[in-house]
Amino acid sequence: MKKRTIIIIIIAIILIFIASVILFLHKNNKSNTQVNTTRIYDENGQVVADFSKANEVTETKENISIQGIVELHHNGYIYIFNGQHFGEFGFEMDEYTSANILDKNQKCIDYITLNEYDTSYIEEGDLLICSGDLYIKGYGENDFDTKDNSIIVLKSKDYAEMKKEVLNGNSKYSSLVTIGESYADLGYVYLKYTLEDDIHSDTGYNFPFGIKAHITENTDISGSLQKGKSVEVQYEDLIEPFNELNLKSIKVIEK
Repeated sequence: MKKRTIIIIIIAIILIFIASVILFLHKNNKSNTQVNTTRIYDENGQVVADFSKANEVTETKENISIQGIVELHHNGYIYIFNGQHFGEFGFEMDEYTSANILDKNQKCIDYITLNEYDTSYIEEGDLLICSGDLYIKGYGENDFDTKDNSIIVLKSKDYAEMKKEVLNGNSKYSSLVTIGESYADLGYVYLKYTLEDDIHSDTGYNFPFGIKAHITENTDISGSLQKGKSVEVQYEDLIEPFNELNLKSIKVIEK
């Protein structure tokens, strides 16, 4: 009887083990099926997005110049964004490009001083100007190869000073103000400033930046606040950070 009980127990253990393996394989297969479901279809069964080609290069632009603001410099890569963030929201600008740049310890040149450094000089918030080849991907992050070209670095502190001069109405840099995005019903607008600089080099550069300007009950609004409209603005106080500015007045310039 004792021998029979032992045999039954052994058989039960084997059956439990087999059942556990089958369950594990079933779950693993289900998980893989979900992960590999990379296509999105519309109501007619047509593919509207194919994420299986996320990292596939769809276009290569050779020997071009791009610029963008550094969001991350880590683990051998420098990631630049095609705009700037306001908390969890972002405001993109056509003048900038998002891309991963391989950190090959390239030569870096300070935009203001022209002093030379290596890539350890690059920090988050700096604005980079790069020349090379851009590899555009389906849905992934674009890659940029600087080849043997130097990277021009406009340090964030210098960029902040340039912004401050523009906001103060300094004529050193020419600039236009347009509505980037309007959320007037929520009490704010994104204002886009063009910042054109032809002072620090023979080449003129455009370094646009965005401001999150708040509309208060005292703000004098003239015209319809629509995206793309040119405006004249006055702030209550020019304080930093520039994303906490309250509008004293905003006037749409009708052309």
